[in-house]
Amino acid sequence: MKMLCCNSFEQWREEYMHRMMKVDFKPFNAIPFSISFHFLLGLPGVVNGRFSAGTFVRTSEHIKGEEDAFQLTNPEIGGVHYEQGGRQVQLRRGEAILIDGAKPCCFGSPNGFGGLGIMVPRAEFESRSVRPDNLAMQRLGAPCEALGLLKSYVRLLEKSKLASTDAFGVSTALREVSQRHIYDLVAVAVSWCGAVGESELNAVVDARLRMAIDYISAHFGDPQLTVEKVAQEQGISARYLQRLMKFSGHSYTAMVNEMRLQKAFAELTAATQRGRSVLDIAMQVGFSDISHFNRLFRARFADTPSGVRAQACRISK
Repeated sequence: MKMLCCNSFEQWREEYMHRMMKVDFKPFNAIPFSISFHFLLGLPGVVNGRFSAGTFVRTSEHIKGEEDAFQLTNPEIGGVHYEQGGRQVQLRRGEAILIDGAKPCCFGSPNGFGGLGIMVPRAEFESRSVRPDNLAMQRLGAPCEALGLLKSYVRLLEKSKLASTDAFGVSTALREVSQRHIYDLVAVAVSWCGAVGESELNAVVDARLRMAIDYISAHFGDPQLTVEKVAQEQGISARYLQRLMKFSGHSYTAMVNEMRLQKAFAELTAATQRGRSVLDIAMQVGFSDISHFNRLFRARFADTPSGVRAQACRISK
């Protein structure tokens, strides 16, 4: 994840203003100036920004030659006042709004502000049968399910390998899929504020699957972690969750067992854990039946838990 920080208004105007945003910024004189941008995932137009108190002003001069696109902005710090086309909207934290990037606008806050911004070309909206002109400057409330799903999806992509191969660590194909899914979720969020439900839209499926796997990876040590409990936490049915799991290539039970077994293997081979019993480790990772644990462990690693520990001890000597 690339980052840009600027704590000098002069530096901002001379080095970054026209190159980064093509927008002017009018700071409040009594408050120290600071601007930072986190360019998330290496994806075009996906950024998390933090700004000191002041107002961004985008004039007709700034927009000359710019791509015909719209920006979804979601303040996560402070409320923000927006003006465009004679309309004014005051957004509270957690809400969102679509701004027409081809028209002059201004937005800001006397207290500092920041949040997620996603630039979406007009053509991407139109290819999804969404007319963004009719949706600009309309408040998206915080309870909007599609907006929440979009933000969760972006956060999970940040945690995943998407943020760490090639220049950022992943294949071009994977990045393109993620970009397309983000565009899908933005289009759903701005065009329909109802419940997303158990949609079969690829972007929704991918987002919900990532969220479910993330939840399982954080809670697999709970022996009472059932498919029903995970589904309830995601706001979906257990049947839909089981269908989602098929997209991962594993059943719910197989995924939970694999996470538990991998954690058990790591604990058994760690020098710092040699004083603990196999039973303690099995229970820690979520198994309540030691016989069941031993059978699964041997089938997975072709050795018993005690045998794996003994081998690790011999290697470390």
